[in-house]
Amino acid sequence: MQPVFPIVQLRDATSEDAPFIARVVLAGIEMLDMDAALPDNQRVLYEHLVGICRMDDTLYSYRNTRIAEVDGCAVGGLVAYDGARYAKMREKTFGLVQQTSGMDLNHNAMETGPGEFYLDSMAILSDYRGVGIGKMLMHDRVDFALNNGFQKVTLLVDKDKPRLQRYYECEGFAFSEEMFVFGAWYNKMVCSLL
Repeated sequence: MQPVFPIVQLRDATSEDAPFIARVVLAGIEMLDMDAALPDNQRVLYEHLVGICRMDDTLYSYRNTRIAEVDGCAVGGLVAYDGARYAKMREKTFGLVQQTSGMDLNHNAMETGPGEFYLDSMAILSDYRGVGIGKMLMHDRVDFALNNGFQKVTLLVDKDKPRLQRYYECEGFAFSEEMFVFGAWYNKMVCSLL
């Protein structure tokens, strides 16, 4: 018997998706599993992050996010944006995060810059992993970058996840450099669109 794959639709996020996007971002930096209950000690940070995701001009804005849906329910998301906008959005976003959490994020490396389309955070609910939803979201944003004149697409991979790095290499990404972000070392990966 053939496996049944869900019918997945991709769409632009709306401000109503902010709670889901906040979970995507926290999962992306491994502060929360997409399926886990929100721990009490993260509730204030999460609520503040939801507000940041509702804003137009932050890194984690709904305007920078694509949502994967199955049967009208969000099952995955990818936050991605023009690297030329990164520095300005980062200043606002990190300032807002620091006000609430006290986390000093100013020592993070500059993850992206002009000429790059940056895939920032992606997460999929566990019941929908392994069926190609992450790949759909990634290809959707790579196609967007290609059709909008970007020279390359970039992303970061945790150095402790060589299997994930190999996956991105199979998708056309190559190691560029090491970066220290959110208290850990990451490998920056680049996919040239030229």
